[in-house]
Amino acid sequence: MRIALVKNHCSLGRGGSERYCANLALGLVKRGHDVTVIGRTMDLALQEQLSFVQVHVPRGPSWTRNRRFAERCGAAARAGTFDVVYGLGRSFGLDAVRVTERLQAHWIRVNYPGVLGRCQKWNPRHATLIDLERSILADERIRRVAVQSSVDARLLSDLYGVSTDKQILIPNGVDLSLFHPTSTRDRRELRHQLGITESDLLLVFASMDFAGKGLGTVLEAMAFLKEHKSQAARWQLVVLGNGHRRPFQRFARKLGLGQATHFLGRRDDMPRFYGAGDMFVLPTVYEPFPNVTLESMACGLPVVTSTTAGGVDLVKPGQTGYLVDDPSDSRALATCLSHFQDLTEAERQAMNMACLQRAAERPFSATVTATELMLEEVHLEAQAARSNRAA
Repeated sequence: MRIALVKNHCSLGRGGSERYCANLALGLVKRGHDVTVIGRTMDLALQEQLSFVQVHVPRGPSWTRNRRFAERCGAAARAGTFDVVYGLGRSFGLDAVRVTERLQAHWIRVNYPGVLGRCQKWNPRHATLIDLERSILADERIRRVAVQSSVDARLLSDLYGVSTDKQILIPNGVDLSLFHPTSTRDRRELRHQLGITESDLLLVFASMDFAGKGLGTVLEAMAFLKEHKSQAARWQLVVLGNGHRRPFQRFARKLGLGQATHFLGRRDDMPRFYGAGDMFVLPTVYEPFPNVTLESMACGLPVVTSTTAGGVDLVKPGQTGYLVDDPSDSRALATCLSHFQDLTEAERQAMNMACLQRAAERPFSATVTATELMLEEVHLEAQAARSNRAA
């Protein structure tokens, strides 16, 4: 098939959806498809293997750039000779779309509670994104809406009335050649560099959005344990990502956790930190699917996250990690950490193995296969519709 993928940025040097686009495109090429990426930027190295149609978006407010990007990608898709156009984000001119970013209508509801949230409908940026979502999801030419988790499947029905027949769940996969249990071989050396002993319990937190992903809740939970549970000072925290760190550094010091919290910025060696940790923590308020949860599990690291985000589908409480219903509930998070702290070494090893088995069920190759099958179905349905109209 001649497949067009629409994505703002396609890059193996970035994380999240940008890397997802690059890996999906390369996976489809390996299966014999002709793949073109329509977007703003692509790694030069990728352009040796993939066709690229660059879309230029004039400068201006973010809300105008978002709309112009969607319009210009739609024009580029219509100008091409593609069998199927698959959007990994908000764009027009699509045959299928993946819910890649947060659904804006839900995001403003959970991120701006109360009166502030009700006022956000007049914010041009939020209003534009919600209008784009509504227009794209209501487009009859879109034959499939791919979701990453049960969370977004429910939200699509509730917010936009997208039928379950039109939805398809394509879970995220993980590159098991990058994320695997041998990452623990650097465990002792890395912990020694950070001043963390083998008797300490190390939490790993990774995000570019410290506030939205619940770092404050993590610090409060650690402080509660330090005050109320014996030997709770054994907990230490590594914070990875280029988030706005200063207020959280001050908060950590205020809670007496300054020496137990390590802000290390964005890292290219994430598997080493997963291997050095004892638990991954991400009480995020909402997102379709945090890839870091699956990556950490592929390295054998149990996860504590929220039921309000896509990572909920990965976690079996007590087996592969723990869940909290309210991302701001530090007491509930502290209870999860306390349960883990009370486990025997054998019980922790059992959780490590359960995480590895869960991640092994989700190789990225399975994501490529599911996407390929979905795009083939869309292409055949479109052909049949054209034949019926011609008849």
